[in-house]
Amino acid sequence: MAEQKPAKDDVAKSKTRMIGALVALVLVAAAAGAFALTGGIDMVGDLIAGTSDTEEPAEQPAEQPAEEPAEEPAEQPAEEPSEEPTETAGETETDGDDGAVLPSSSGDAAAPPAATAPTLDQQNRMYAEQVASQEQIGNLVAGKIASFSLGSVSKSGSTASVRVTADYKSGPDVSGTMVLRDYGGTWYFSSITRDGGSAVTPSVTGDSGVLSAIMTAQQNNQDIPKAIVSGGYTTLSVDGVSAGSGTASIKISLSGGTAPRTAGTITCISKDIGGVKHWFITSFSRN
Repeated sequence: MAEQKPAKDDVAKSKTRMIGALVALVLVAAAAGAFALTGGIDMVGDLIAGTSDTEEPAEQPAEQPAEEPAEEPAEQPAEEPSEEPTETAGETETDGDDGAVLPSSSGDAAAPPAATAPTLDQQNRMYAEQVASQEQIGNLVAGKIASFSLGSVSKSGSTASVRVTADYKSGPDVSGTMVLRDYGGTWYFSSITRDGGSAVTPSVTGDSGVLSAIMTAQQNNQDIPKAIVSGGYTTLSVDGVSAGSGTASIKISLSGGTAPRTAGTITCISKDIGGVKHWFITSFSRN
């Protein structure tokens, strides 16, 4: 009997070991469950892969500079209204309310129509009449006349006849008539002759250069001829003469009558006819 006692002890020890093993197994199983529940498997995988158990923060993109506002386009100046065409004289405007036609607001006067030149026959007549006036025109260019008294004016058709008296610097006064002719609204000096002189106009063909100078100069200088024809002056004083080989300028002043006193110039050009120098008045111009 005494010999069976150690066998019981072995059995007891064996049970104790079995119970310890079961407890250890339970503990391991519990630990494994807890390990699995807390993501331990993933952590182990990360350790095996060499990945840190702490998740690094995601890389933040580099901070971009604040986007500058789009450049505003340069402010354009307000568009100027298109220039309206200039209205010419004589145009009319229509009132938007009742359609009534109103006169144009333009203050510009209409340009005067171009002067109508005398016909060739009329030009040749003026040329011939100046040839017949060489006594008075020649003496005027020679500086022999001090003044002219301008008298009554009589008109017949396109012709104006002005009574004149030439006051010579030496010798008696000479009375006569100055004739101006209206062609197309332009007054042209035609002749100045003494009383009792020949009434015959020579038959000559006018020189084209002389006629061109007369037409152009007299068309452009109408103030004094028109004032003489309307009786605006009673005295024409000769203030000085400047004569060359082919031109002459006679300084004059006009006064009396209804027109204001004014200064001017009588311009003459010369032309040899049959070897004799003849003088032609091309214009009476206001200074």
